[in-house]
Amino acid sequence: MTGDKLIGLPEAVTAHVQPGRTVYLGNFGAQLFAVGHEIIRQGRTGLHVVVGSGGILLDQLLGAGALASATFGHCWSPVGPGPTWNFRRAAESGDRAVTLYELSLGLMTAALTAGAWGVPFMPVPGLPGTGYTDEDWPNGRMSRVDTAFGTADIVAAITPDVAFVHVDQADADGNGVIRGPLGEALVAAQAARALVLVAEEVVGTEAARRAGIVIPGVLTTAVVHHPGAVAPDGTIGRYERDVAAYERYVAGTSTPEGFAAWLSEHVTGGRDA
Repeated sequence: MTGDKLIGLPEAVTAHVQPGRTVYLGNFGAQLFAVGHEIIRQGRTGLHVVVGSGGILLDQLLGAGALASATFGHCWSPVGPGPTWNFRRAAESGDRAVTLYELSLGLMTAALTAGAWGVPFMPVPGLPGTGYTDEDWPNGRMSRVDTAFGTADIVAAITPDVAFVHVDQADADGNGVIRGPLGEALVAAQAARALVLVAEEVVGTEAARRAGIVIPGVLTTAVVHHPGAVAPDGTIGRYERDVAAYERYVAGTSTPEGFAAWLSEHVTGGRDA
């Protein structure tokens, strides 16, 4: 099956991921390792990454030196106990080379919704007694405003230059099916200036309609057919999370030298990132 929107993953990264750009790597509960690893292989740096499920993928991008900033919901291994070592090393050393903005998934969804609506911020519920307000985990992304209707807590809008969204199925016109969880993926697709769907399977339009289109093709810039795009993470109805691979990653990256060796073996193929 061919279509104007079907392109390869290296082509998509080359076209849409440039230094200084804001890149959403979705979705919550489905880390797009295939995209992150291609970003590292192409030597992209200076990126402002937005990711709901930061996890091991965010740790790898941090360790590879790809990031200028990260807006994230969390950065830990879901298989534990075991830390994401690059993130931990940066936090414990006080390294501020990468600016970190920690948002809850609700705050991130609100920020992306503001981006989709073309407004500078979104009112959000206050979160007193948490690090989001008491310790400024969002790092300046939240504020309070006085209006004619009362005082409100707000979060700044996020408008990605490109969003990579994982879908179970897509057709050649860019209609995408997400089996779940949806999380913030749809509003990220709406907020982004360009949208790349990374699909486990490419199907005909009628099959996509029967499955239930979540992202309409009118939003989509390109479609990448890449089965296994979130592996070693898992995706509903396709493949399970590879717990052993997560355990090996945590065990092997506890030192900078260990991470460099892991990156060379599993991502760059011996080339410097």
